[in-house]
Amino acid sequence: MKKIEKKGIIFGKFYPLHIGHVDFIQRASGYVDTLYVVVCTDDERDMRLFNESKMKKMPTAKDRIKFVTQTFKYQENIKIIHLAEDGIPAYPNGWAGWADRVKEVLARNKIKIDVIFTNEPQDVENYKSNFIDKGYAVDVFSDNLEIITLDTSRNHFNISATEIRKDPYKNWHFIPKYVREFFILKVGIIGSEHSGKTNLTHKLANYYNTTYVKEYRKEYIREILQNNEDNLQHEDYSQIAYGQNQKILEAVKNADRLIIVDTEFTSLQSYYLKNNESMHPVIEDFISNSNFDILIYIEKTNRKEIFDEILQKLLKENNKKYIELIHENIRSLTENYTKSIEIIDNYINQKTV
Repeated sequence: MKKIEKKGIIFGKFYPLHIGHVDFIQRASGYVDTLYVVVCTDDERDMRLFNESKMKKMPTAKDRIKFVTQTFKYQENIKIIHLAEDGIPAYPNGWAGWADRVKEVLARNKIKIDVIFTNEPQDVENYKSNFIDKGYAVDVFSDNLEIITLDTSRNHFNISATEIRKDPYKNWHFIPKYVREFFILKVGIIGSEHSGKTNLTHKLANYYNTTYVKEYRKEYIREILQNNEDNLQHEDYSQIAYGQNQKILEAVKNADRLIIVDTEFTSLQSYYLKNNESMHPVIEDFISNSNFDILIYIEKTNRKEIFDEILQKLLKENNKKYIELIHENIRSLTENYTKSIEIIDNYINQKTV
């Protein structure tokens, strides 16, 4: 006799996905053979929620689907579906139109649901009246459709997506690993040569107990060119740019709220322009497509070098805002360390107030 598989479904905005969602989904997945997690998006609503939030950037619909997909990628009975809710009146209104949209998506994917899971008791009657009473069971819902409520009191993780949006860095421990990568702040330490940038990068990473990225250009010259900087060529700068970006991506995976980066792509372009007349196209592409939340510029006061002139011109042309600190002598190392902590803390607090 052929086994009848039981299929369940969960609906949510997951804006963003948090540990409470994860626990709820994982508990529900044990009741059925296959659990469909429906990521619900609405461009107008989602933009409003973002504008009311303290998030540093807005996750797209694809980002949110990716959050859920990555989090459950090793749990084979959990499947992800996208439901576009655009044009439907906002919750708690619009149930009839929303139910029609759900039916269309399930029918298109040839899915028949046996169980609806929710942790919102007030939604149970709406599920019954819109899915059971309207006869949708013929197409996409079982005749014996169950509606099961789980963890309605939020006893395991008392957190909401609203709280995460309003204060992501205070509620950091409620954000899953793959979602954290989206929220990581990037702090770039740039400026004059021999101004204590590397020293400051290490100190800040230790202070915030997080990851940092070395200046890959130095590492490349040491390991690939045997410390012979004069041998740098056009292709070497391409490799350095790709290598620096890879180091940043790796650091983000294990960071705690922020990463500290020693020298970003505008600085790398400045090194290139010291000996070349035109922009390096690969580096230019990275400049255009990479954003740092904070740029701290350390400038030596004894004299402005050609490198500083090139770098400051590039920063202005690319609309890269930075906060300038001065390096005068050995005491500046501690002064700039203290000031940098103030700058970073103020930025985080602005995001969480």
